[in-house]
Amino acid sequence: MDKVGVLCVKDKAMLVEFSSRVLQRISGRTLFLHLPFITDYLEANVRKEAEKDRIIIAHAAAAFPSCAGDEALVVDSLFEETKSVDAAFVKTLLIPSIAITVRYEDIADIRKKRIQRLLKGVYKLLAQWEEAVSFEECVRKAYSERRFKEDLGEMLHLYSLEIRSLNNSIRFLSPLKGAVNFFADALFDAMQAASTGLVRDCGKKIFGGDAPHA
Repeated sequence: MDKVGVLCVKDKAMLVEFSSRVLQRISGRTLFLHLPFITDYLEANVRKEAEKDRIIIAHAAAAFPSCAGDEALVVDSLFEETKSVDAAFVKTLLIPSIAITVRYEDIADIRKKRIQRLLKGVYKLLAQWEEAVSFEECVRKAYSERRFKEDLGEMLHLYSLEIRSLNNSIRFLSPLKGAVNFFADALFDAMQAASTGLVRDCGKKIFGGDAPHA
């Protein structure tokens, strides 16, 4: 079984679902979503985050088990690798009147916490993952339902915090300043709300029970 491939597919599917739920919640609350480039930006952001997670997952799998428990030793180097993904993402953006220069001093601590949590999660799953078990069985071996929900919820919370903090990295024409700040606040609120439903539904899917859609 391609464990890295399975983990990356599951991770990207979760990010896509999370983004979809966020868009559903924020739709109609801000005129920004009616601008095509904003939707394109949000979709591209999911691909960016999935690629950064892929780098971290691949590293964890390659280092396991020798580095399990030593996540702090590699967080800084992985943080630097994620910057190249950011740079490629920013180059693709063509948003009128907006320029982005990432202020890493605003997000470094948050992102490093995300990286460390993902590393620990991958190590935890790999420690329980035998060739015969599925991803879902592996999660049930590695986590209690309560701990799984706590860890997933914290990961999504850190993701939301980083997105909100990135608002400081956006330079825009002064007439847009208030609108962009409003959009950032509305987006953060939608992400927080969507994460609650997603955590609940993922827990029900893996640990049992039919999950209503948030």
